[in-house]
Amino acid sequence: MTTEPRFENLSLTEQVVLLGVTVQHRESETPIQTHDLRRVCRTQLENVDTEVVGTITEADVMRSLYRLEDEGFVEETDTERTSPTGKGRPAYALAISPETVREGVDDSLLESE
Repeated sequence: MTTEPRFENLSLTEQVVLLGVTVQHRESETPIQTHDLRRVCRTQLENVDTEVVGTITEADVMRSLYRLEDEGFVEETDTERTSPTGKGRPAYALAISPETVREGVDDSLLESE
């Protein structure tokens, strides 16, 4: 039994992170790691007309990804790459359709077209 994702429970920062994963999914660049996703999110915020979300840190991205995974929006996958300390780096992929994301996130976060 599948439940519908609940966008109203997501903060704007979590929605920005979800949009970042969606952008990378559409470009066949997932799974994506947190440090790369932070860069994507910052670029995305430059293209929207909102000042509600401030600077996104890597910690913000990590917290958001944990929440998004718990809520069923993204899923963690293992990668072959390791961090400088030799630990595996988790990467994340979209667990719902990109169309569902675009319909569910706050309109102010979508790029002005």
